[in-house]
Amino acid sequence: MRQAFCQDSAAGQEMHTSGQDLKSAATETGESAKHAFHGTTDQMSDATLTTKVKSTLLSNERTRGFSIHVESDHGNVTIDGAVGSRAKAKYVGSVVAAVDGVKNVENKLTWPTS
Repeated sequence: MRQAFCQDSAAGQEMHTSGQDLKSAATETGESAKHAFHGTTDQMSDATLTTKVKSTLLSNERTRGFSIHVESDHGNVTIDGAVGSRAKAKYVGSVVAAVDGVKNVENKLTWPTS
C-alpha cells in the first residue's frame, strides 16, 4: 500500500506542478495583453494629440499658411518646418503649447536668415 501511496503522491505532485505552470502562463498572457492594450492606447493618444495640434494650426489665420510637420509622443510635441521669421516660429510654438494635452514643445522650425 505504501508504494501505491507514493505513486499517487508523485502523480499528485505532477498535477500540482502542471497546474502552477498553467496558472503562470495565464498570468503572463494577461500581462502581455495589458501591455499591448496600453501600447495601443498610447499610440491612439499620440495620434489624437497630433491631429488636435494640426487642426489648431490649420484653423489659426496666422499659422495656416505654413507647412508644419507635427509629431507627438506621450504629450511631447515636435514641430518642424519653415516659417517666415523667428517671431513666427515663437508664435507657432506658443499656439502648439496651448493645445490641451501638450506637455512640452520641441520647436525645430526654421526661418530664412539674411
